[in-house]
Amino acid sequence: MKDIKISSEKMWYDINDVHGQSGGVYILRCLSESGGPIPINRLLGTDESGVLYIGKANSFLNRVAELKKSISPDYNSGSHECGSRYKSHRAITQAFPYKFLYVNLIESEEPRKVESELLNDYENKYGELPPLNRIS
Repeated sequence: MKDIKISSEKMWYDINDVHGQSGGVYILRCLSESGGPIPINRLLGTDESGVLYIGKANSFLNRVAELKKSISPDYNSGSHECGSRYKSHRAITQAFPYKFLYVNLIESEEPRKVESELLNDYENKYGELPPLNRIS
């Protein structure tokens, strides 16, 4: 699984080359300048993988485009809850700079099921959802 840089101008091509119109689950993380994940302190421990958000997509190209626009400082879009939450708190945008945000895409025929499983696993391990997710 390859991390794709959100701010990259070739992000669309990277997604299309590997995934085409497929969908599944995407995981948003922030990597440090050295390339490793930024750990996040959680209620029941530290998430060393640095997961900020877990979401589902019927089409990665469409949904990750919405995510990118909602997070990007160059756009004013509220089309994605993660971006709205990200931009609503200045300390979050400073701790996890846009230029270091990456998505990891996991193809699945059942994105809702896989997303639910990943969120449940995360909550069971850390006692809460990833910081930019909310209870549905």
